[in-house]
Amino acid sequence: MNLQLINEIQSQFNESKWIYISLGFLDRRAHVFKVKNNKHIESKIQDEIREFSNNGYETKWIRVDVVKREEKVKFSDVLEELPKIRRNYVEFGLAFDNSHTLSFLPEEINANAFVRPLPNAKNNVFFVCEKNINTYLKKYKNYRGIYFHKKYINKEIFKFYTNAFLLIDDEIINLIPDGYMHGVREINKDQEKDEYSKLIKTATNYLLEQIDENGRYEYGKFPHFDKKIAFYNILRHTSSTYSLLEGLEFLKDEEGLLKAKKSIDYLINNYIYIDPNEKEAAYLFDDTNNINEIKLGQNGVFLIMLTKYMELTESDEYMAIARKVANGTYRMIDENGETVHVLNYPDLTVKEENRIIYYDGEAAFGLMRLYQIDPNPKWLECVETLFSHFIKNDYWQYSDHWLSYCTYELTKVKPKEEYFVFGLKNIAKRLDFIYQRETTFPTFLEMLMAGYRMIGLMKDRNLDGLIKEYIDEEKLKKVIEKRADFQRSGYFYPEIAMYFKNPRNILGSFFIKHHGYRVRIDDVQHYISGYIQFVDYY
Repeated sequence: MNLQLINEIQSQFNESKWIYISLGFLDRRAHVFKVKNNKHIESKIQDEIREFSNNGYETKWIRVDVVKREEKVKFSDVLEELPKIRRNYVEFGLAFDNSHTLSFLPEEINANAFVRPLPNAKNNVFFVCEKNINTYLKKYKNYRGIYFHKKYINKEIFKFYTNAFLLIDDEIINLIPDGYMHGVREINKDQEKDEYSKLIKTATNYLLEQIDENGRYEYGKFPHFDKKIAFYNILRHTSSTYSLLEGLEFLKDEEGLLKAKKSIDYLINNYIYIDPNEKEAAYLFDDTNNINEIKLGQNGVFLIMLTKYMELTESDEYMAIARKVANGTYRMIDENGETVHVLNYPDLTVKEENRIIYYDGEAAFGLMRLYQIDPNPKWLECVETLFSHFIKNDYWQYSDHWLSYCTYELTKVKPKEEYFVFGLKNIAKRLDFIYQRETTFPTFLEMLMAGYRMIGLMKDRNLDGLIKEYIDEEKLKKVIEKRADFQRSGYFYPEIAMYFKNPRNILGSFFIKHHGYRVRIDDVQHYISGYIQFVDYY
């Protein structure tokens, strides 16, 4: 690690009094300490690195936060403000005295869940948790004493803001100082394609590593305290495998394909139910957590996954089971395009006629993808029946990414104006909302990119006038570019991962920040799919 780079940073901020140094490791939380901005800083950092090295921790990264401004505030105001900020989106540090003896970077506040949901609250009610603060102080800060709110309730403390940099080997990486992308590395236009490709690669490899020998995933984790999610969901297993296949195709990773196949076979060997009264109809069921049900959307993404694998391998290995599941899906759709969303397993009685609107789009997309490799008119006719229902009932208002995917594929085969108009309306409705969205919500990029590709088909058919009637294309491009960049704030770069309990376990994955930095296989899935479309087609 070239510590002389610290001097380059210091030279830019001669007037700053305090600098925070975070030493990052793979197997423990970052060690954060503050130093005065003087000529002894390099020696102090070397001493800290040496001490951790002697205890078996190799410093992988150094993050430097230079305090650029601070403001005195009432502690009571801060205590009231923190629970009102979107969860884990605190952008300021806190110092409880002039000397910053007791102080926290915003990354420490967020990564240690200082603000957490109130237990057993019906709504999302948050509070500043003294227990979590004290646990962090005791384990990682060598703080003498006990923190409690009452000690400061009638006092003033300091909010502070920083300019931050990450040191890796001989490189200084600038981190974004303000806004919802606070703490994420800066990139320029020329770097975007390579950067997004790296994100796809690490996240695909992350998904691959979650598959065990039997083909089942480690479903997810909450990184604050490195806790596994005990729940499981077969639909998300299936859709995540589809995105994993997309990622492996992007990376041209044939060896990874062999491991991904295990997750497909796991489903077929454990969760396929063939109707005993109709041998040509089968369903993907889910009995995890004793729910015992068959979901329309689950069948749909199963078809999407199988067709992707067969497309990649240029085989019909799973064609027989795909046709059976397509028949089962077909039986959950009536002649008017009305659907039944959930059946009981194994008796196939109706459990819920409607559950989640996205099941319809998943079923349509699955049948559409099957038709593209198995051109049975039955599949296409069913998709068109569904679309008649979607159009009649204004399904475009739901801004469903699965429907955006399906509309693109359908218009390649059936370039009808009504389908193009539906696809345009599906992406146009929320452009302003998506542009201003404060969270990453990765399905938005998937939806926008599928619509963008459909617009390309329209231009090939000289339908520019129809495009202009329904959407501002320049605005669409602006929103797509903003979302692609903004989604990086949901990626575990080292400068973010280093503050959590087990950085090695999350590095290179994606998360949902306002859900406790949740890393779940389907969260990772949506980021991968959106970025692949952006890199390959935008």
